[in-house]
Amino acid sequence: MIYVVIQFGAIFFLIGNAQLNNFNIISTTLLILSLLIGLIALVNMKISNLNITPTLKEGHQLITVGIYGYIRHPMYTSVMLACLGLLLTNITLVSQIVMLILIIDLFLKSNLEEKLLSKRFNHYKNYQKKTGKFLPFI
Repeated sequence: MIYVVIQFGAIFFLIGNAQLNNFNIISTTLLILSLLIGLIALVNMKISNLNITPTLKEGHQLITVGIYGYIRHPMYTSVMLACLGLLLTNITLVSQIVMLILIIDLFLKSNLEEKLLSKRFNHYKNYQKKTGKFLPFI
């Protein structure tokens, strides 16, 4: 649960810190890309799989098609891209530290989820080898 608290605390901070008058082509592009990745991930996953806590639900299914065929955690990718776009509108030392905390938090949260998925799905290790964690092919 601490991962979720840190994640949403960082997101809310970066939203509150953003300066709407400072949006430029890069920050806008990152936000649009974030929305596209997030929407595609929502379409590809089963809604019954949606969970903000790093746990597996009863009857959880491993999705490996669509965007999940390239990225194991596209929702986290979406969050990081959106927050980076927000950060770029008002770069301060504190906001940079919060962004770093968010990235570390999502990395640790994804590691926990992957341990749980590896225990539940025998073929998860093969899936990990074929896909990037947050970016395709990386």
